[in-house]
Amino acid sequence: MNGFPFDAVLFDLDGTLVATDSFWPDVARAATLRVFRERGIDRAIPGPAEWMAMVGRPLGEAFEATFGDLDDESRSALLVACAEAGHAQLDRHGATLLAGVEETLSELAARGVRLGIASNCAPEYLELMLTRAGLERWIEEGRCLASPGVQDKADMIEDLLHTFGTRSAVMVGDRAGDRDAAWANGLPHVHIPRGYCGGADDGVEAEAVLSGMEQLVTACMGRARSLGACRERLGGARRVVVTGLPFAGHPRFAAELAAAFAEVGASTVEVVEADVAAASAVLVGADALVTVSARSEVLERRARGERVGLAPLERLVEDLPAAQRAIDHLRAGGALRTVHVDNSNALDPRIG
Repeated sequence: MNGFPFDAVLFDLDGTLVATDSFWPDVARAATLRVFRERGIDRAIPGPAEWMAMVGRPLGEAFEATFGDLDDESRSALLVACAEAGHAQLDRHGATLLAGVEETLSELAARGVRLGIASNCAPEYLELMLTRAGLERWIEEGRCLASPGVQDKADMIEDLLHTFGTRSAVMVGDRAGDRDAAWANGLPHVHIPRGYCGGADDGVEAEAVLSGMEQLVTACMGRARSLGACRERLGGARRVVVTGLPFAGHPRFAAELAAAFAEVGASTVEVVEADVAAASAVLVGADALVTVSARSEVLERRARGERVGLAPLERLVEDLPAAQRAIDHLRAGGALRTVHVDNSNALDPRIG
């Protein structure tokens, strides 16, 4: 993986990879003028900001919200006309990738990162974007609202994770809905606001908020920098035990820490991952302890992110108090060098 700390990066499409504002408002307005003229509809036509507010939402839902005053037949005809106009534009002229997208996708692909798209679009639109915008050069898998078993973007992300065989992934998007879908799967979200519907900073909470795609790799590499910092704190250790709270991510952190030691030729350092209930037993012979935690709301989000009913969340509620007491007891011993990791932000764990 060439040092990149995630197996996969998943992307929203419109406004994240593609400059949808360069074609959608114009073609949608032209199609709307034609439909209104043919049907004798006397109504104001949305402006560019209103057209862009539809982007990222299921198109039927967006048209119902914007054209709720039209009868169902007229609204359906309008949706079809606008969608067909958009598809025709893409087919004829392709689409413009946003600044930094080509360079970023090329770098991630060169590092061996698996790349996917999750978009609230139709399959024809997704296919055109992959082929006419050239995204198929880098994107391995795409999911849309018509994909089998999919009802929403969270389902798309879940299916991509299953296809890629990993939960070591990041979601990148430009809307709150992208963040919600990422968090529904327990993934960190990188938010790149475009300011289509207001100011450039739209206040969406995320693990990272960037001003452009060119910052993505650096933001994700924060995890690698944190692992390096932890390794430095443990310099001279020969046997390190890594444990933590449920859903805080200590098994993955242990594996990555072992790889971080191997990167600098310290492959003889033994990194042992242990459930907190068994940590005391495996501490025999260890000279360092790493404890991994996260904020309670993040632990709950990750438990829910397993998307298998209430069992993970119930397990968290049941096990968390005892696990926290066990970690407090281990850290209070004082006999070992101890490093604490706050893994609330998987993009940038805090080493304490």
